[in-house]
Amino acid sequence: MSGAEKRAPVITIDGPAGAGKSTVARELAQRLALKLVDTGALYRGIAWATRQAGIAPEEGPALRGLLDRTTVDLSDDRVLVDGRDVTDEIRTPEITALTSRLTTLGPVRDKMTPFQRALAAQGGVVLEGRDTGTVVWPEAEIKFYLDADLETRAFRRQKDLRARGVEMELGAVADELDRRDRQDMSRALAPLTRPGGAVVLDSTGLSIDGVLEAMLKVVEQAWCCTRS
Repeated sequence: MSGAEKRAPVITIDGPAGAGKSTVARELAQRLALKLVDTGALYRGIAWATRQAGIAPEEGPALRGLLDRTTVDLSDDRVLVDGRDVTDEIRTPEITALTSRLTTLGPVRDKMTPFQRALAAQGGVVLEGRDTGTVVWPEAEIKFYLDADLETRAFRRQKDLRARGVEMELGAVADELDRRDRQDMSRALAPLTRPGGAVVLDSTGLSIDGVLEAMLKVVEQAWCCTRS
């Protein structure tokens, strides 16, 4: 049996905001004893550092300098920027908006994509984001694309924001998600799209447990076949 066959698989979960990716990715990683890599959280860490430095995305030389001297890492489910835990500071609407802008820029992608690939290289990880199955690790053994209708996603995002003490009207949340969808799907670099070979799941009428069970069935079948 080769090393590739012995290695635990790489599982990717892509999809738009509010589809439930983060929650189900965390649960899936726990159930399978795999490492979770939240690629979006890493980009949020860069956005946090950019905002702290007072640098605009359009300031190319300043931004590249910041990227060169800034480290972003994951420790369990915590996000560290230059060793500082910023997990509770990167989920604001301001950081979300800045992250969307930064992820369209080549220097940001050039820094983060190789790092994310390095995290996946040994296998045994669940990668969650918007380009994990298309750009970060297109050779993943198991790929998912998780979606839901806009109304459902807006309701979920509003609930998440409220839990963090942020109040937004449901219509405003839906408008923001719709804008972000269009931006993510139309950007030149690593656009949000369904990866080839991905299992597509619609979570609109499903609970997290329902989505998780559907994923576990796919993983069980695929993992069994790859280990035989």
